[in-house]
Amino acid sequence: MTEQTQGGRTKAIVRMLAELGLPALAFALGVGFATGNWPASFATGLVISSAIAALYWLDQRLIQPRLEGVSPDWLRLGLEMTALLLDHVVGAVAALLVCSRIFGFEFAPSAAWLAIAAMVIAFPIIHGTEMALRFFRQVQEVERQEEQLRALATEAELKALKAQINPHFLFNTLNTIAELIHVDSDRAEATVERLAEMFRYVLNGSERGFVPLEEELAFLDDYLEIERVRFGDRLRVTREITPEALGFFLPSLVLQPLVENAVRHGLGVDGSIALGIAVHADDEQIVIAISDRGPGMPAGHVIGEGSGHGLHNVDQRLRKTYGEAYGLQITANQPQGTIVTLRIPVRAGG
Repeated sequence: MTEQTQGGRTKAIVRMLAELGLPALAFALGVGFATGNWPASFATGLVISSAIAALYWLDQRLIQPRLEGVSPDWLRLGLEMTALLLDHVVGAVAALLVCSRIFGFEFAPSAAWLAIAAMVIAFPIIHGTEMALRFFRQVQEVERQEEQLRALATEAELKALKAQINPHFLFNTLNTIAELIHVDSDRAEATVERLAEMFRYVLNGSERGFVPLEEELAFLDDYLEIERVRFGDRLRVTREITPEALGFFLPSLVLQPLVENAVRHGLGVDGSIALGIAVHADDEQIVIAISDRGPGMPAGHVIGEGSGHGLHNVDQRLRKTYGEAYGLQITANQPQGTIVTLRIPVRAGG
């Protein structure tokens, strides 16, 4: 027998004693005060418990199932409570009649009314308390289930956002590899290997959730090397990274969409693409800024309005993971271009 099963049976026994034993005790006390015959009164209490238990058993099998389809709920609940009250009163009065003959005490009207009054008082206290406790347990269970559903929904949404990798990058890379095969097979092979590393990281990152910044930057290196095959020397990248920040953890796959967006929209007037990756850290957070020298975004630009799925998805992931205060920030670069900044609270461990 498992511990959970034993616990369930113990609760059932306690509940039965409360439902049957306490009303019978109240009834016996009423008889005792009315008759003065305390031994017979408590013996009567045991008989009363048996009588109520028998009626309760019949009630659960014959009456309660027929009430399940009754509506509205308040009417069904009222009928159930009435049936339970009758179980107690009828069982108690019938047992009192029998016991008065067996034990030879007078069954005066005052004794009957006092006993019934004790039963009627005890019944709503016991069952009302039980129903209140059951109601609060149901409320807590519903709240727990709702919290689980919210967590599952958030997790599913985060996975969906993470999975939305821009397919144009894949198509462009495959086209580049197809062209390289005929002119530079070694470079084509190296590009295929980098692409394989990228997809391996995507799969592993989806499972891990959080990764060290150092791994995320290595993933960016693979991505930028593939883009450099397409753009050649026109793609220039400068890095300003605080070494202490490399061990900090952040959600996987949040930097590549930002850098890809900068590559797509960062074409300068001279035909070059100048990107900047800056990482700074303090005791509370790391700040990562991705900048370009492209035409820039209009003043007051809102993420999601023409900024593409990449920025929007990263923004939503950060907000859902860390809170609304940690969404992306977009500012103008000088003399032209755009800076996309994200802040990650310091997280020790993955």
